[in-house]
Formats: sequence, structure tokens, C-alpha cells
Amino acid sequence: MSGTLLNENNGTYRMNVATALNSKYVRYTYVMLTSLFINNPHADIHVYLLHSELTVSEQETLQSLAAQHQNKIHFLYIDRNEFSKELPTNDMWSLETYFRLKLLDIVPSDVERLLYLDVDMIINKDLRELYLEPFDGNYFVACKDMTVDFPKNDIRDLIFQKYIEKGFTYFNAGLMLWNISDLRGNYCFADYMTLAKQLNYQMLAPDQDLLNFMHYGQVKFVDEYQYDLFSLMAYNFGIRYAEVKEQTSIIHFAGYKPWQGEFVHYDIEQLWWDYAKQTPFYYELMEEFLAACIGNPLVADTMTSLSEEKKNLAAELSKSSELCNKLLQLLK
Repeated sequence: MSGTLLNENNGTYRMNVATALNSKYVRYTYVMLTSLFINNPHADIHVYLLHSELTVSEQETLQSLAAQHQNKIHFLYIDRNEFSKELPTNDMWSLETYFRLKLLDIVPSDVERLLYLDVDMIINKDLRELYLEPFDGNYFVACKDMTVDFPKNDIRDLIFQKYIEKGFTYFNAGLMLWNISDLRGNYCFADYMTLAKQLNYQMLAPDQDLLNFMHYGQVKFVDEYQYDLFSLMAYNFGIRYAEVKEQTSIIHFAGYKPWQGEFVHYDIEQLWWDYAKQTPFYYELMEEFLAACIGNPLVADTMTSLSEEKKNLAAELSKSSELCNKLLQLLK
């Protein structure tokens, strides 16, 4: 059965999914895949995990999860030496973020379409409609990046200047449906590396910038609020846990993560913990989270700062009130 055909006998279809990870992210990948498997019971899911360091034990752990749900995991080893040392990396963007650029070179020949998912996502609904979305002649289906307004002096204003003038929609690479059958033979890993060199490796959101530059005008957009909802931005927009749980298909915990205790948290993160609770790592993750929270001075420091700010504002308000009263007395 191909990657896009439904099995008329039982209503299932094959779903090809890929993500990239290292050993540090095995548990978080386990949570994401748990949410994917639970909410897509009618899909024959083949997961392609791109890695350079997973141990046999770590691979067996993830294989066991897939087997529990009658799905399959394929481990695709990536040689880190194939990536230029000039490629920008930092605490947020590890080398693994570039691994997806190898997909066209390494996925099996029978894969026609493939859904790439970032590890820091929760799949909250059935993805059949998204996965079988027609490409309409495009190479990708993706979502507008919810942080599309580049900060002042952002290097991307320069990188994408010629596109911005024509009307440019910047997509988030964390959720991408790849038209593998049409892309294969037209693009490869070397093309992306050549582009990185041409840009003098001046990318702010490394592989995402490369994909946006290379594939301008080749992307079909779907609703980011449905399929790539940035959780913190949603919360800041007034959207809360109950609404997200009821309506959203894919929640993206971009930036600070729900499992990191060193930050101020918000209620949409509960959705990540709902699925973490269904994994064997739940108590381990929770203990680490609580330990980080307890040892984190951020909340106390923030409250102290707000208290001082409140006192200062109250003092200024009192002074202004006194001045107003004096003016009123003079006007009488």
C-alpha cells in the first residue's frame, strides 16, 4: 500500500512521519509519539527517526512504544560529519535541526508523502485530513509561522527582502507535509548546504530560513491555529487549555518547554502533561520538573520586582493626586 492510498478493507491508510532527535530528547519524543499514536488509531504509522547517537536501549524503548500501537519505527542514522561546522547552532537550535534536510536523500523509495513533526509538539486530534491534504502542485503543506513579524534589525529582513517585496508568508518548519514524490530528484541535501554557504551561514532560524528561502512560492498553507498552534502565543491571545484541548489538532510548545521548571508556566502546558502521564517516564519527568521549579528563583524575584514596581507607582500616583488637589485649590 502506498503512502497516500486508503485501504478500503479496513479504512486504514499509511502515514509516514519523521522527526529528529538526540539521546537527550528520547523521553520527549516518546511523549509526542504517544499523542500521535493515541489519536490516530486508523493510520498505519511509519515513523522515521533521524539521529546520530541513539543507543540500542533507547531505540528499543521507542520501538516498544510503536509496537504497543501496532505501528513501526525506522531509525535513519545521520552522519554529523556531513554538516559544515559553519552552520549556526546554539542552546535552542542543535545540529539535529538540520537533519530534516537529509530526508530526500534517505527516506525509502516507496514513501510518496511524509509529515515532519517537531519533538516539542502534542498531536491532539486525528490527522487524516491534514495528511491527505492535496498538494495542488506544491512541494509542501505548512503553516504560517505565528512569530512571522521579524524583530527590528532581524537578518531575515535582508535575507528575504526580494520575497517580502512580492508578498511573503514565512512558514514554520516544525510542521511540514513533504511532497516527497515530486521533490525527489529536484532537490537534495547538497542543495540546502550550497544555499547555506551562499547566505554565508547568516541564518537566524537556521534550517527554517533555508527551507523558506529555497521553497518560496512552493508551499500550500493550512490553518496555523489548527495545525501548528504556538502554545504561549495562544495563551497570550486569551486562549486557554479547555479550548485548545477541544479544538486544536497540533499544539507546538515552541520556545520554553513544559518539562522545563525554570520558567513561569501557563495552563495550556497541562495538555503536554496529559500525554506525559500516559508514558513510563511521567514520575521521572515530574520529579525533575518540580526540583527545577523549587530551586528556581524566577517566580520569587518576579513577585518582588512587581511589588517594588507597585510601591513606586503608588508613590507617583500619590504625588500626582497631591498636585491635582493643589491645582484645584488655586482655581477656586
